[in-house]
Amino acid sequence: MNQKLQFTILFILLNGFINAQTTYYVDQTNGNDSSNGTSAITAYKTFDKAESKVNPGDTIEIIGVYKNTSYNENYSYSGNEHDAHLWHSENTIRISGLDGAPNNYITIKAHNSNTVLKGDGSNIVRVLNSSYLKFEGLEIFGEVNNIPLSTANALQFVYIIDDVNLNGTATAPTELDIKFRNEDETNDNDDIVEETDIYTNINNLEVLRPSYVDTRGFYITNSNNIIIKDNKIHHTPGGGLRVSKCEFVDVLENEIYRCSAKSYSGTHALVITNSKPITGNGYSINVLRNEIHHNYNELYSWSPAKTKITPRIDEGKGISLQKNNTTEWINGSGRILVANNVCYWNGFSGVHTNDGNRIDFINNTCYLNSYTNTITYAGEDQKGQNIGISAQSSNDISMINNISVIDTDWGGFALSAGNTTNLVVNKNIIYGINGTIAQDNDITSVDSNTIIVNPMFISPGNQSANSYNFGLQYTSQAIGAALTASAPSDDFYGKTRDSSPDLGAIEYDSTLSINTKNLNNLAVYPNPFKDNIMIRQNDLDPNEVALYNLLGQNQSFNYDIQNNVITLKLNHLAIGFYILKIGTTSKKIVKTN
Repeated sequence: MNQKLQFTILFILLNGFINAQTTYYVDQTNGNDSSNGTSAITAYKTFDKAESKVNPGDTIEIIGVYKNTSYNENYSYSGNEHDAHLWHSENTIRISGLDGAPNNYITIKAHNSNTVLKGDGSNIVRVLNSSYLKFEGLEIFGEVNNIPLSTANALQFVYIIDDVNLNGTATAPTELDIKFRNEDETNDNDDIVEETDIYTNINNLEVLRPSYVDTRGFYITNSNNIIIKDNKIHHTPGGGLRVSKCEFVDVLENEIYRCSAKSYSGTHALVITNSKPITGNGYSINVLRNEIHHNYNELYSWSPAKTKITPRIDEGKGISLQKNNTTEWINGSGRILVANNVCYWNGFSGVHTNDGNRIDFINNTCYLNSYTNTITYAGEDQKGQNIGISAQSSNDISMINNISVIDTDWGGFALSAGNTTNLVVNKNIIYGINGTIAQDNDITSVDSNTIIVNPMFISPGNQSANSYNFGLQYTSQAIGAALTASAPSDDFYGKTRDSSPDLGAIEYDSTLSINTKNLNNLAVYPNPFKDNIMIRQNDLDPNEVALYNLLGQNQSFNYDIQNNVITLKLNHLAIGFYILKIGTTSKKIVKTN
């Protein structure tokens, strides 16, 4: 072997070694930071140790339960507002200044289904000033089940001011440091919050409140090129997921539920705020194929920036886009896409933008996102009209191909807009479950092709159902009704949409199997078809085959059978969409000329 060839081989081997991707393991229960961290049995104990070792392209796998330092699942509030556990403000995992590289993301993921991140401080996962990171398959589990509403109510108005007069510290105040916002009235001294009350101005002070009842699930700021995929975030007292001052962020296929329950600060399930512009007209933020449900506030909120308090719950949205109208964003480029999400039984609106710019709401399914009025305030004075898909004080907003179903008891809107310019509303289904649906004049003045009809979900369920199915029945008028140019290429489940896509997040095509039959060899072709369509399946009984138009009317047809192929003679049908039923499964087919 000549010297040049030897050098080439050595270079390739060394380059491969240098660029090899490494997986580091973290096991808080059994790990040791003195180990090498490169296997499950030699795992590190702390995430910080693994973070200090990773390079672009590497992975960190978290094993088992991982908690913040002071975590106490048995903690019970004793009535002592200055108890340090209420104020410790810890993060279970804190990542700052961690950078992967293009095509070499650093991945933080669950080792297996037993991985759970828990926390009772400020945030369970906190990310700052980082790039090219992927968070995948994590379960983030908050303390809602361990915090009685009585505890949240007792701490609702508690705060301290972190200045030179503080006797204790920000994380361990003394009794003398404790203040109560409901006692800051300037017009009366009854300590009862009323809409007419005016409170002292504390906007310019460093106001801190107990972290224990406001824990966020996942909070990320000042970061770029981040993928948050297939995570489960639930039961956090504060917000579920908050993305602030970021660019190139993909929020994909996450489930967020039972968040925002115990907070005093008016939180939501998923918040995108103060987004940063990008070069070009693509999407800076993508919120796609997420399931957002049962996120609602159990007590009303107050803000240190305001001198008034509204003594009723009016927060708790599903997907909330806020303040995406900074001067930097408005003068820059890029859009925000919210598509193929399923939002149901959230407190106050399924999908919403407030003070937003360049945002597209496409093919979302929203169902009864009015938990607060429908359940909490049932039989009382129900208020609030933004309970479906809404835009307030925004510009350049699109609402296209969505389905929005609402409770009509108090005149709320399935689609709403206020003080919003350059609004496009096209090809949406709206429906009210309790009677005639009211429509917002700001919507009707610009909308096109809105359909007011029951979308015919398979099994939407009530607020306490064990399961929900927002797929479409074969009689749904949502089938084939979407604006094709705007529809995403796939749906909520990642299924490719056909050339005539449906409204809402879930494309029609039942996943139920034929009774006792093996579908592995089933084929239906061609689709679209002109005259005939063939069904190939061993031992298929023609009596199991039926055909319907979109009005649910049975269509007659003749057929031939040869070599396990049934040929349906359909040249007599009009051009359009039909539903082919084979046993208990269904498929949309298209007749062309």
